[in-house]
Amino acid sequence: MPAFTASQAKVDNGSKVVQINSGESVSNVRGGDFLVIANAIVEINRAYIGADNKGYFELVKTWPNSNQLNQPCIVIPTTAEFKTVIAALNEANTLVNNNYKAMQDWQTKTGTVTFSNKDGTTTTVKTLKQIEADNAAQLDAYHPYPWAMRKVEFEARRAANNEKYAASGFVHKGKTNTGGAIKKINEGAQVTEGVPTSLSGYIGLGAPTSAASNDISKTRHPVINIAGVITDLLSLSAPDDSYPVIVKLPSAEDGTRTYDSATGVSVTHATSAIAFASETATNKVVTDRVDMWGLEGFLREINDGDPFVYKNGLIQSQAPDINGVGTVLDNVRPITYFAWYEGDTTSRGKGVNWKTATESQRIAIASDPENNIYFDDETGKFYQWCVRGRSFAGLGNGDWRLLEDYESVDAVRFGGASTYIRLQGKRDVPESEGGDNGRIAYFKGSANHPLKGVSTIGLSGSKSSSLSASEECYFLICGTVSRLNQGAHHPSFNPLGASTFRSSANLGHRKWNHADISGNVLDTQTCFSTTPGALGRDINDGSIASNFSGREDGRYYDAVYASGQGGVCRDMRYKASGQTDVDFAEADLSIKDGTYRGREYVTLTKVHDLGSVLTSGSWDNGQKRLISFQGNIFDTSESQVYFVDGYILSKADNTKRKVLQVGYSPSVDRTNVYLDGDLSATWTADSYLIYSIETNNSIADEYHNLEVIGEPSSLLLCEDLKNGWVGTWNPEIPEGVVKPYHLCRPASNSSMTKIQTSDNGSSWALSNIVADQITNDYTSSSIGSSHVAIIIYKTKAKVVRDAYNDKTYGGELAIGDLFVSSFYGEKYGRLLQYSTIGKVPVSSLANQYENLSITRATIDTSLGKIHKLYPVNHTPLGIVAPNNNSPAFKALNYNVVENQQAFINYAYTELKHNGTDWGDDGKVHIADNQTTMLDENGNTVLVGAARCVEALGWIKNDK
Repeated sequence: MPAFTASQAKVDNGSKVVQINSGESVSNVRGGDFLVIANAIVEINRAYIGADNKGYFELVKTWPNSNQLNQPCIVIPTTAEFKTVIAALNEANTLVNNNYKAMQDWQTKTGTVTFSNKDGTTTTVKTLKQIEADNAAQLDAYHPYPWAMRKVEFEARRAANNEKYAASGFVHKGKTNTGGAIKKINEGAQVTEGVPTSLSGYIGLGAPTSAASNDISKTRHPVINIAGVITDLLSLSAPDDSYPVIVKLPSAEDGTRTYDSATGVSVTHATSAIAFASETATNKVVTDRVDMWGLEGFLREINDGDPFVYKNGLIQSQAPDINGVGTVLDNVRPITYFAWYEGDTTSRGKGVNWKTATESQRIAIASDPENNIYFDDETGKFYQWCVRGRSFAGLGNGDWRLLEDYESVDAVRFGGASTYIRLQGKRDVPESEGGDNGRIAYFKGSANHPLKGVSTIGLSGSKSSSLSASEECYFLICGTVSRLNQGAHHPSFNPLGASTFRSSANLGHRKWNHADISGNVLDTQTCFSTTPGALGRDINDGSIASNFSGREDGRYYDAVYASGQGGVCRDMRYKASGQTDVDFAEADLSIKDGTYRGREYVTLTKVHDLGSVLTSGSWDNGQKRLISFQGNIFDTSESQVYFVDGYILSKADNTKRKVLQVGYSPSVDRTNVYLDGDLSATWTADSYLIYSIETNNSIADEYHNLEVIGEPSSLLLCEDLKNGWVGTWNPEIPEGVVKPYHLCRPASNSSMTKIQTSDNGSSWALSNIVADQITNDYTSSSIGSSHVAIIIYKTKAKVVRDAYNDKTYGGELAIGDLFVSSFYGEKYGRLLQYSTIGKVPVSSLANQYENLSITRATIDTSLGKIHKLYPVNHTPLGIVAPNNNSPAFKALNYNVVENQQAFINYAYTELKHNGTDWGDDGKVHIADNQTTMLDENGNTVLVGAARCVEALGWIKNDK
């Protein structure tokens, strides 16, 4: 029987009927024949002519694949002659044994087989494989490369994934190694910090199969979703699957690069001396840099000019093979095509040349859907969806402008409009500067962006044929890293330096407090100077290989740490799946037990002699709380800086007044200081101002805090500190007597380092000290009244920040229990209490923490928020009076969602015990940010709202 072919056939998913629209006769097609359409083979039950005179096939089973419209098809008459033979055999069972071998050969071999009939005659028929082979040429004419995934299937998979997941992001984060030099950042991310290993200086994602891990990820390696395309991250910049995926970062700054915030121009100079000589009010040498990294997804056409394919579409893959086919370095594309960052020459990918690969090699690779290769019947070409890892050095000092997809800005950038990050996609190099050229646009911030849609939630990107064969090029932001620099470390002039100094006699390995160095460093430039015979940095130190750091924490500039200075800051590897109630509950628990990664801006602390006071004005209901003095005390032209803490001290007797706020008025060139309490009638300028403000450098999780103890006049005489330091000032004035110094922040360790001077910094003595972990105090008798001491200890970044009372996610069901504590233990809300009311709990008694039930909660139906006029009621407090005069607080958690991202908010109140009771009214008062109120005993307490510092993930919008 001749083969049946048709040029246009139609069948829908779930249907048993195939309609022939091109007019070919179906009269010779029989039940049991095989229909081949859209690379699928199905069995026909019967053929018939419909009322519309069109031919139809009824299938044995429903069509399981996607809808097919006017696709070519072919019918293979695989069983026609065989059925005749079987009928004959059924009439004579004795012949079955004689035909058994022929039946086996018919199913497994090519050519023909001969069957014996009951009347002694024979019947010769083609075997099944021969029939398929004879029809292959005709089949390929309509459907070439039948082993390849088609574009329609690739897009159908994308559509299904976009429906399945809440956003683009990490489907699975992967696991982490445990033990040895490995330091875990979060699930699926790790570093080896300053230990020399193959992972030194990198971030590792996932864990090899041989490594022990307690992580809950379903896969050992990361799996990502970018706009519906799933990619397994394996062998990305790593030798093979036995290594974690490697995230590479640009080299540390050496003091030779400047960035002009007014123009967005960055220039690398020949020497650091030239760089510092180039500084202006807006053009500064880059020393305090933050890097950003992420993953870029795009579509490539596989052609003669770009013939390589890569394992899982990872162009930086170092996998030795793809599905058993050996790989080689791709030398067709330039090294810039594979670079993680500008100047990276170490990331050339390995793949297989598709044009020279054999048919069997192509089949092995393309048959694996994880390689994301498909054939487009319309264009007659192969394509591969690819992923590139990219990292970016911060252009200037401080943090990136805004990285959240939900912010109302138009593109990812470091600073102004001239600092947009450009996509690269299939290009050899990123798009050039100018206009919208390939800039990584925020889809939510760009209402009319042509790619904006459900699949772009969690992504940034751009639409351009120069970037991608499909014009879709996306970028998934994954996180930031705070970098140390190559300069010599100094607490005031270069707090992020990692190297040591060399003296003017070229004696190296000197830390800032060495007798040859202390008091002689007068500016930041000296920390980077390499001029022989002059004070400067020791170029042999500060790196992992040197094994010598100029920092008290021993960190190196070319290492990446899990947290803190030189460490991972933001971890934005949000999960693609939607957040559940369990996820909210687990996050709330981690915030309270101290395992959540906090994040905040580091503080700069300075001492200022007030000089000549210009005015004493009235503020706040006529109470005299304002003083103003000439000039700007801040190293910024902005009128507003974020004030953290401060005091004014009388030069006469060191009496302290708490400062509420400090600000600068450019129009009159005055600094204004607002005090907590009235000015006395005898107020003079004979005082000091010590204040802390936020810098633009963020820090995460655990870090080393530098806390200075000393009388202001002594600090101003100390060359190493008089210009300020990154850290805190302890308001307890030293007197040379035994006294406790209550540390400003909650200490994570009891063992600390003290560096002390008695001669205004001419010499420094270093010692190891121990603090009380319960009271958070360091007790000393050795700090004299004119001495200056620096205490260096580990602490953790704040876990929440000020917030508004936001709309709850789920009404009253979003409201949790009331958490109450004054207990010192880190697992009992210590960090949450400090992050909300700024006070460290120190009570060690039993029954100092509890969870209380909510008895009434009212939602403002017009706003969806907890009602401010009807405070939340709770059961009475059960915690006992604290010891150590400990502060206490209560906090109510509730779930919120902003722009489809999940957060936890806390409505909190400070608690004070008067010896009899807590003065608590049994209510949770709702307030935006932070303010004060009177408790039932007349004490002024803090009350406010706060939000976790990082989004928990995405919420799936099924509405």
